[in-house]
Amino acid sequence: EQAVRAVVDQLFEAMAVHDTATMRTLFAPDARFAGVDREGNLSYTTPDEFFEGVGRGAGGPAFNETLYDVEIRIDGPLAQVWTYYTFHVDDRFSHCGYDGFQMLKLNGEWKIVHLADSRRREGCTHQEWRGSGS
Repeated sequence: EQAVRAVVDQLFEAMAVHDTATMRTLFAPDARFAGVDREGNLSYTTPDEFFEGVGRGAGGPAFNETLYDVEIRIDGPLAQVWTYYTFHVDDRFSHCGYDGFQMLKLNGEWKIVHLADSRRREGCTHQEWRGSGS
């Protein structure tokens, strides 16, 4: 479980400082991001689109995602991470939700192959920023 959690922690530490080079190493080449757009439709994003968005913020405010109640399940080369999160731009609350990661152990390393989140502004149980991990 520690190795799987380390990948998630590295992702958000790198995202906070817009380090897309480190972020890129944590994903499988054909990874996918899934979400629901404003109209309620399924929306996919590629890792490159995600990295581009994070990279555009370089030199700007930190992207701080705090995780709560992290659940990790592992079976052989498959890992699932489910966690509540809050997202802040510097110290300003932006949104909350749940992240769902699927990872596979490829060539001895855990890689993110799929990431989905629920992203919302209402019903958030935590809004204070307190740094990564819990």
